[in-house]
This record gives sequence, C-alpha cells and structure tokens, in this order.
Amino acid sequence: MTVEEMEKIIEQMLGVQREIQESQLKLQESQVKLEESQERQARILNQLIGYSISAESGRLDLEEQLAALERRVRNLEQKP
Repeated sequence: MTVEEMEKIIEQMLGVQREIQESQLKLQESQVKLEESQERQARILNQLIGYSISAESGRLDLEEQLAALERRVRNLEQKP
C-alpha cells in the first residue's frame, strides 16, 4: 500500500468521523430544543392550572354570594 493510498484511507476515515460528530451535535441540539419545549409546555400548563384554580375559587365565591342574596330575598319575602 502506498503512502498516497494510506492518506486517502485516513482522509476517508476522518470524513466519516466528522460526519458522525456532526450528526451527534445535531442530535444534542435537537434534544436541547425538545427539553426547552417541554419546559415551556410545563410552565404553560402550570399557569393554566393556576388560572383554573383561581377561576374556580371566584366561581365558588359568586355562588356563595348568590346563595346569600337568595336567602335575604326569601327572608324579605316572608316578612309581612
């Protein structure tokens, strides 16, 4: 095997190695983006849960106020 053939083989091997490393880098970048997306989705979900809890609390407060008003109306209607 000549020196030129060996150099060509080494160049091919280095090319393959470079391609593998580039693929691994792209995969890592994709994983980072996916993790960031999942974290963003988790934050949004937590916000929505918080809004839902707040809305439910507000609804319960309104129901309590409505029930109190209904009791007052009934009391007023029962008075002569």
